[in-house]
Amino acid sequence: MPRLTALSQELLLQVVHFLTESDGPCKWDNYDVTDGPQAITGLSQTSTYFYKLLSPFLFRCITLHNTQKFGDSVQYLANTSQRAYVKVLYFKGVATRRKYQDSHDIDRDFPSSVTSVLSNLAIFPNLKTLILDFDLENVQDDYVDDFLLTEDEETEQQITEVEGKQAWRALQKQAFDAITAKDSNNSRELVVKTCPLKATSLFGSEQMYQSFSFQVRARDEGAGWSNTFYCFHHYVEKLDHYFFNALTNVTQLTISGHEYGAVGLTEMYQSLVPLKPEHVPKVRELEMRWYFIQETFVDFLKAHSTTLERLTLENCFSIAPSGLYGTADYWDVNKPLPEGEPCWHHFFHTYAASKPSALCHVTVVPETVGLELDDETVQLQQDWKEQAKERRAFAYAQVDHMYGHLMGNEQQNTWALRRGQDMEGWKELMAVVRANKEKLAA
Repeated sequence: MPRLTALSQELLLQVVHFLTESDGPCKWDNYDVTDGPQAITGLSQTSTYFYKLLSPFLFRCITLHNTQKFGDSVQYLANTSQRAYVKVLYFKGVATRRKYQDSHDIDRDFPSSVTSVLSNLAIFPNLKTLILDFDLENVQDDYVDDFLLTEDEETEQQITEVEGKQAWRALQKQAFDAITAKDSNNSRELVVKTCPLKATSLFGSEQMYQSFSFQVRARDEGAGWSNTFYCFHHYVEKLDHYFFNALTNVTQLTISGHEYGAVGLTEMYQSLVPLKPEHVPKVRELEMRWYFIQETFVDFLKAHSTTLERLTLENCFSIAPSGLYGTADYWDVNKPLPEGEPCWHHFFHTYAASKPSALCHVTVVPETVGLELDDETVQLQQDWKEQAKERRAFAYAQVDHMYGHLMGNEQQNTWALRRGQDMEGWKELMAVVRANKEKLAA
């Protein structure tokens, strides 16, 4: 009978690569990550041969919960040869109670074995990524009462006083206290997937990470209302104080809102991300998700024209030009919009005019957006597809002034497409990118 062990190791590894890619091990889109390569776990348990062969895949991504059992298990792994295979450590924190009465409660929710791992990441010599995820989706309404419904912004003294009592605050503080320890910063990338929307006194500590990813995300209340809470805006508006001021060594930066909490503006239920020209001076790759482009963002990009090489905008939006929207001049697609109106054309044109010398890659996705389709638009689309495949639309949206949910503006998308100015600005920016690539190739 044919045996798997009879296959060459090269062929076996090709099979393993296929199984792990289809199972999605240690991959995350929008900061989601699986617990492990389930497709090969069973195979690894059949023999010592397969266990050794598959160990680099089995231990590439490990999960640490804030329990004694998980802390002990990860510490045990750190004392074996398998520690060399760990590339991603995924910490998932859960508060088991609403308030802490004393230090014993804190110790139960954050045992010393967990602290020991997070404060000494050097135990995994090849660790590349640390992911912090505080599970806010599966908690009781205590979180809403303690966090989302509070209207007043806290002072630094108040933060220090309450973070030892409120369970989620204490859990967050313990985690950040550990990873900012002297011997902890061994990973090259820090991903903050989900974080309580309240500060800890440890925020602002300078980090040595090369890559930083942060998702501004409240708990999904089922109706998309999370960004209507005051704490959401207080938190977003102080991200510079909490994180950005300390990212002096970061070369890769990702900032993500969410479909029920898009960020980037200052109107009702919208929050301006305080990303300033002096922040992240060494950034080479920047990715923004669920974000409204605006003038301050262009200022940041222009300030990094000699360092920023790659810009990715995923599910990002502009708003309809406020001064002309709904007027006769606006609906006349043969009249260009005045310079300075907040649209994609202004963003692309202004950024291109600054001549960013390092920029070699710009991606705006998705490439298709919702349109208000009528017979004329469909025909225009067909004509453009046949005559000029480069023409495309860029997304416009707005935030509902009562409930805070994101609403795509198909009418604005359509008229901007027909007007054609956005595409002109895009071509200007792409011309700069091509020129930079040619210089680099030469």
